Amino acid sequence: MKPAVALPQSLKQVAVEEIRRRIFARELAAGSRIEQEALAEQIGMSKIPVREAISALVAEGLVEVFPRRGAFVVSLSRQDIEDHYWMLARISGHAAARAAAVVSDATLAQLETTLDALQATDDDDERARLAASFHAIINQAAGSRRMNSVLRTLGSPIPLDFYDSNPDAHAHDEHRALLDALIAHDPDRARAAMDAHFENGAAEAIAALERSGFWADGDEAS
Repeated sequence: MKPAVALPQSLKQVAVEEIRRRIFARELAAGSRIEQEALAEQIGMSKIPVREAISALVAEGLVEVFPRRGAFVVSLSRQDIEDHYWMLARISGHAAARAAAVVSDATLAQLETTLDALQATDDDDERARLAASFHAIINQAAGSRRMNSVLRTLGSPIPLDFYDSNPDAHAHDEHRALLDALIAHDPDRARAAMDAHFENGAAEAIAALERSGFWADGDEAS
């Protein structure tokens, strides 16, 4: 049974999202040391969830920890972003292909409803939530706990608000093509549609980061 009210995020997750936001906003510059005690005070929590958040961000590849030196922000290159989306495309494409072979009519109806809502909304936060839900439904339909676990990790590092208030004009068409492939129970089409979607996503993510000035000082990692 679902809870009657929305439960608050864990303190760890709040810290993860705030540190991630500061990294991509360049408030925590590439190569800088993360002062965990000061950061915890700024966010308004104890040091424990911040330390747990650092561990999660290490797994995402955004932070590196050195013994006796502390945690440091990793320098990300455009190639890092491309590689990240390449991994998302390959695993998500495999999940979509598997889902296409077994997806139920009830799940297809859920995807159709989600896509209609996504097309109708003008709210950026709602759009991000619905897009994530659309992909999560497909990943769940694939029936692999391992792939779902990996995809949740891969789906986290780049904040959704870097896709700004003017979303990619092709995103709806890409989602529609993906859903049509699932409706047709065509694994090859589903895989190709998912690959194309994330390849375009890589280009949009890099463009959004460039617009934000993420590499403005010419400090991109080689």
